[in-house]
Amino acid sequence: MKLLLIPEELSNLESYIDRGCNGIIIGLKDLSTNYDVALDLNQIKILREKYPSIEIFIAMNKNFFNEELPKVEESLKELDKININGVLYYDLSVVYLRNKNNLKLDLVWNQTHMVTNYNTCNYYKNLGVNYAYLSTEITLEEINEIKDKTNMKLFAYAFGYPVMAHTRRSLLTNYFYNRNKKYEGNICHIYDNNNRFILKEDETGTTFLNNEIVNGSCLLTDSNIDYLVFSNYLIDESKSLELVSLINEYKNTKNERVIGEIEELIGDYTNFFFKKTIFMVKKNDK
Repeated sequence: MKLLLIPEELSNLESYIDRGCNGIIIGLKDLSTNYDVALDLNQIKILREKYPSIEIFIAMNKNFFNEELPKVEESLKELDKININGVLYYDLSVVYLRNKNNLKLDLVWNQTHMVTNYNTCNYYKNLGVNYAYLSTEITLEEINEIKDKTNMKLFAYAFGYPVMAHTRRSLLTNYFYNRNKKYEGNICHIYDNNNRFILKEDETGTTFLNNEIVNGSCLLTDSNIDYLVFSNYLIDESKSLELVSLINEYKNTKNERVIGEIEELIGDYTNFFFKKTIFMVKKNDK
């Protein structure tokens, strides 16, 4: 079980590595969304050379327009020359273009809320995709079932503020414009009854995040997941580093005391790990 960091910035990356972080997930500039660190191809090459011992995964997780496909294809060819560990994709053009050009790049199926079952994992495995990044809306039981019934290596979002939704629309810019104000790029909040959600906007659109930090300690104790994913977005640096140290300590010792310390540090919010999402179909409008 390895720990991958989605970093808010790279300035303190070595401290995370020293505490047991095995690698990072960052975006490719202009071809990714929801990644605070998004580098161009040359910067990724420099990063790879600087940190040869960690795993580096690159997100190309936008839904692409036709006019973007030449750039997507060229970027995949260039990434194939760099010793990265894999590319996260949303748009299926990435699978097609990787196979069309006989590239050796490993791919990570990353269609957010659609990565929910082992049958589709096995389908993409047959197309040469070796990794899947599981939905944040499935239970621990479902995660373990997928793990048991696929040969893909699996990512699961374990710690951090979870993304609830993303839209290409500039919702905050439009909101302030209609009130004769200018959106200054700061984080905002929206309320739904007693629930509060985090909103942020960048050039790729608007993102909604839950206002509670997910505690995925159950993945440490009760699963055999391949990669735990931790985002330190909006989390105090000292708290983030302590969390990585605690995760690594539990991996090495299996000491249950550590699980309690993680809960004291970030709380006990478990998202959907123990809450099934049930859709009921109405019959005769009853």
